[in-house]
Amino acid sequence: MNKTEAVKQFATGFFGSSDPDLIKVLENLCRHRTVDKKQIIFMEGQEGTTVYFLVKGSIKLFRTNDEGREAVVHFVHSGEIFAEILLQLGLKYPVTSMTLEECEVLELDAMRLEEMIQSDPKVSMRLIGALAKRIKYFVGLIESLTVNDVKARLCNWMMNQKKKESSVVRLPVPKGELALLLGTTAETFSRVLKKLADDGYIEVQGRDIKILKNLTD
Repeated sequence: MNKTEAVKQFATGFFGSSDPDLIKVLENLCRHRTVDKKQIIFMEGQEGTTVYFLVKGSIKLFRTNDEGREAVVHFVHSGEIFAEILLQLGLKYPVTSMTLEECEVLELDAMRLEEMIQSDPKVSMRLIGALAKRIKYFVGLIESLTVNDVKARLCNWMMNQKKKESSVVRLPVPKGELALLLGTTAETFSRVLKKLADDGYIEVQGRDIKILKNLTD
């Protein structure tokens, strides 16, 4: 995808508009590039001035403790903005981001994007909506990790991922990566997944999981 097409995707998805003047403004404040698989885009604690929009691919956001153990915070998918926290809390990234496959990203200058947000109330509301959605996600994740066992976490995650018109959930990342997000090991994740399949709740077909029964019963 070329830069203009990528900017149109961002403008339509985030700003709800494909106005030519908006496209021209966004093209001037962003850079479009392709990033190879397993590449670090930014590091936790690193100073930065760039907000990102993922055009294509998937990205892992994670923190690392003093022992070097990863805690996955979020998986970013195409159509999502990330590192938007720079617009509110200063110039340091709170997490590390790593590509899980070849990705296309738009890199947006945070200060110029902030100026654009301040000058247009509609843009401000779009950002507030994105941040509210992210906060809701983290509140649900924290609640799940502190209250539920692994089976309940996995079931809740699948039901949240399932689209209304489909009973199939596609694992967006390898099982080991998703296990980290759910606060467990790859072995435990696979064991719970197999038990749900054996009990007739799901049918596993590679990275596709077909939900046969309501997992929240």
